Amino acid sequence: MGPAEIVISLKELCAEQGPRLSTEQIVAWIDHQGGSESDVELVAFAKKMKARQYARMLEYEDAESGLGIKRLWSLHDPRRGRRFYMNILEMPDDERRKLVRQYARFLRQLRSVRRACPSTSPGRGSSISIPTAMRTRTKKPPLMHPRR
Repeated sequence: MGPAEIVISLKELCAEQGPRLSTEQIVAWIDHQGGSESDVELVAFAKKMKARQYARMLEYEDAESGLGIKRLWSLHDPRRGRRFYMNILEMPDDERRKLVRQYARFLRQLRSVRRACPSTSPGRGSSISIPTAMRTRTKKPPLMHPRR
C-alpha cells in the first residue's frame, strides 16, 4: 500500500473514529491496513525525524535582538536539489543579522495572527502556540515604531 492509498484509507478511519484522532490511532490503522513499510525503512525514517527534532532544539540567543532562535536552519540547495542544515553561527555577520531581522518580522506577523485568531475555548487564549525556539528571551519585545 502506497502513500496515496494510505491517505485515501484515512478517510474511512475519520468516518469510523470521529473528529479527534491520536497519532497512535493513525499508526495502528496504517498497520492494520498493511501500509507500513519494512522495519528497516521505518527505523531509517524514525532516525531521520529524530535528527530533525534534535536539530530544531539547538538554539542560539542573538545578543542584539534578544531572540532565542534555531541555530541550525534547514535550507534548500538548488544546485543539488536537496535540503541541508546551515549553522547560523558560521554565517557571515551581515547575513546572520539579515536572517534574524527576517525572523523577528515573521514573529511579529505570527503574533498578530495569533491575537486575531478567535479562541477555540471560552476564557482561554488562542489555540496557536509559539514553539520555544521562537519566543523572545526579553520580558517585553522591543518597540520597532513609537506608539502614537
